[in-house]
Amino acid sequence: MHKDYLMRQIEFITTAVAELIFNKPSSRYEAQSEVRQIESDLLYVLLCSMVNDKNINGAEDLLFDMLDADNHEHLLIATDFYNQLSSMTDEDLIKADFTRDEIERGLGEVNETFGLSV
Repeated sequence: MHKDYLMRQIEFITTAVAELIFNKPSSRYEAQSEVRQIESDLLYVLLCSMVNDKNINGAEDLLFDMLDADNHEHLLIATDFYNQLSSMTDEDLIKADFTRDEIERGLGEVNETFGLSV
């Protein structure tokens, strides 16, 4: 039951950020250009690669190291990141030494960084 509650909370927060800040129906980040990748695109690709390799803790560390509160693309990348983690199975999260509570805490820290109260 706790897992379902956390999943709903994470989905609500990521959707609210996407709709209120970006006027988008989802928090999915979309690369700006395939030819000339900008820093945000490279960050997104690297985070996705690390998540696929089950290096979630390292990906989260990188996210917070690179997070720029003046760059709204970083907010979208961060919400997409936590939304992707939320959609992972408990088994995959355990294999990556990560929990749903950590997803919720990380998303809360991102919102605080950007001055959001969701």
